[in-house]
Amino acid sequence: MSKAQLFKIKQAIADEQWEKALNLIEPSVSELQNNSQLNYFFVLSLYKTKHYLESLRYANDQYNFYISSLKTQKLYFSILLACQNFLDAYAFLENLKQVHGENVANFTSELADKEAEVRQQKVTLNQKLKKFYHLGDLSVTAAHDVLQASKQLPATEYFQAAQFIFLDPFVHPLIRATVLENVISLKLSQEIQFYWIDKQNHEVDLAKLTRILDNQIQRKFNKLLQQRLANQDPILLEGIVKDKNLYLSYVYPFADQVFKTPELWVNYWIDDYYGRSHANTLENQTISKWQKKFQTLTSELFEN
Repeated sequence: MSKAQLFKIKQAIADEQWEKALNLIEPSVSELQNNSQLNYFFVLSLYKTKHYLESLRYANDQYNFYISSLKTQKLYFSILLACQNFLDAYAFLENLKQVHGENVANFTSELADKEAEVRQQKVTLNQKLKKFYHLGDLSVTAAHDVLQASKQLPATEYFQAAQFIFLDPFVHPLIRATVLENVISLKLSQEIQFYWIDKQNHEVDLAKLTRILDNQIQRKFNKLLQQRLANQDPILLEGIVKDKNLYLSYVYPFADQVFKTPELWVNYWIDDYYGRSHANTLENQTISKWQKKFQTLTSELFEN
């Protein structure tokens, strides 16, 4: 982008001519992922013209930029509230506290006010809650759409419905795991019951919960896979990583009960992809049983 064009954009922003700014930036929209200043001008103009979802999408392309200063934090948070995206708002504030050590009292107050406002819209709120409660009646694709919409539920209502979903045996494990992971950002400290893929209820301490891909097993897998495949077969590496991430979702939050020896799992996966036979050991027999379970769960993702 030329200096003259950038000057025109800055002038439009200064004059609060938001539509003009959008028109000036749109020919250079491909630069937004790598140009933080241009991204900010575009996102701000979208927000000011009430294109909230679109502004959030472009802001997420430069998330680290928006979390870096008070001015950009305020804009990003305002967009989240305009979208009524409460779950991501809680996650954003937690990130501010943990990574930047920021005082988020003002943000928290704004969030509480917005949640109270949404609670006044009882008909709409109850409709979203009803759909969320019935995730187990939906295909995985439809459930994913409802899951996205459920981010607009206030925290108390979200967790209330989530506890029902945790015990619903008809909810796909990937969806159930996603709901559980979403609860992390609410910073709750109680214990809940969770229906796992062994078809049993288990106790989970929310205070000790980490994200699906934030654990020692995940880090061990990544290290082993990089060592074995990064140079030899990067395409295979990409395929195994995608599958592995799905499997970690299926067994969440008890990955350590399944992936007891990551080295053997990596060997098994690589042999599998190359069509090599597996050694007839007790460990491989156990891995094979889990693999069949994972493959069944994955096939269910594409049934509807």
